[in-house]
Order: sequence, then C-alpha cells, then structure tokens
Amino acid sequence: MRLTYRTINYERHQPPVDIVESELGGKYRGNAWQVHYPRHIPVPLPNPNLKYRGVAYRPEEVRSAEQTQPQPSVTAPVEATPENIIGVHTANICRVLEHRRKVAQARGDEQLLKMLELEAQQLAC
Repeated sequence: MRLTYRTINYERHQPPVDIVESELGGKYRGNAWQVHYPRHIPVPLPNPNLKYRGVAYRPEEVRSAEQTQPQPSVTAPVEATPENIIGVHTANICRVLEHRRKVAQARGDEQLLKMLELEAQQLAC
C-alpha cells in the first residue's frame, strides 16, 4: 500500500491475515451478517531505520536513554480491593490539591486559596 504523510511517500507492507467466520451472525434489515475475526494476529517486525523529522534514530538508543533516567518509585497497595483503590485515589487528589495550594500561595491568590481550602475540607485531606 502506497501512503503519503506531509509530502513524504512510503510503502506499507501488510502481511496477509487469515480470516475465520464464527457461528455468530444474523439478519439486519434483510441482509445476513456474520462475525469475522483473524485466526492469529501477525506481529510486525521491528524497523531498524526510523526517522523523526528527518533525524535517524534507533529504538535501542531511546530505551537506553530512558533506562539511565531514575524511575520514580510507585508504592501500590498489596491487595487491589475497592477500599485501597479509593484510598490511593484520594491520596493522589490530596497531593495535587496541596501542590495547587503552594502555587496559589506563591502567586498570592487569596480567592483561589479559599476555594482550595473548601475543596480540601470536602475531601477530608
């Protein structure tokens, strides 16, 4: 398949997909229909010659740059129960609210500080 993006032409080669018809089907407005699905989904091969805005790069270089940066530590609850999920969600909202308070204090915006204080009272932060 020949494609163009921002005046750059390229070819896209799609491997053939083996389609299987299921037993699901019926009639809609007098026309028969059936559900089709692929027998297996082909995995595309990696492209070693990538370009972004005219600059060539390799996926290995991107991964190595990401690995050198320190990853933030994320503490997740041991069990994914609804109580833990609600607690984590509330803690994240309170953390964002606290950041918004600090920014409002730095700006000296008293009206925003009052609104954030009311929001913190409603959330019980």
